[in-house]
Amino acid sequence: MLHRMRTRLTPVTTLTILIGVITLFAMGCSSSSDTPASGGTTAPGPAGTAQTGQAASAGVPAASRTASFRAPGSTPGTVEVGLVGLKADGRLSTLTLLWTPRYTGAPREKEISVFDMFDGHSPAVTLVDSVNLKRYLVVQDSRNVELGASGPQTKTSNNTPVSASYTFAAPPADVRTIDVYADDRLLFDDVPVGR
Repeated sequence: MLHRMRTRLTPVTTLTILIGVITLFAMGCSSSSDTPASGGTTAPGPAGTAQTGQAASAGVPAASRTASFRAPGSTPGTVEVGLVGLKADGRLSTLTLLWTPRYTGAPREKEISVFDMFDGHSPAVTLVDSVNLKRYLVVQDSRNVELGASGPQTKTSNNTPVSASYTFAAPPADVRTIDVYADDRLLFDDVPVGR
């Protein structure tokens, strides 16, 4: 007689599988266009924000909006942040950003990390629900490791974007838009929550 074997998934296993599925889904839905669109149009929102539909290089998803801020310390130039999207799926949501250093006079081959773009620290990327007055932090696993891009390990070169994803608890279904911050800096306001 055959017996059915039951497998019980632990919450950590379930979360790991869910994150893997979300990551594969996000990678499968990203643009793979090799030809970037030119220019952008100014959009309402934080200073230095623009609407754009361009992907800077193959394998890098397209940003729907961009924002920029002055490079830290004495580094001449700016850091550009691209918003790829925010997608809620079940109890989790995934934010995908593009980080691009635009340093004046930096050699093209020099490796620059997100850690470097924030003057020697990893930015605290958070979501803020300004209607319900809640701040969402990056989710941590059972080892207290954040489920988001590591600032020192997320590297690129000058004028080349690098994609970074961050996982949060999903906001309630009635929350349609949310603000995105890096430390205390507003990057994007009224970001649509995809469901």
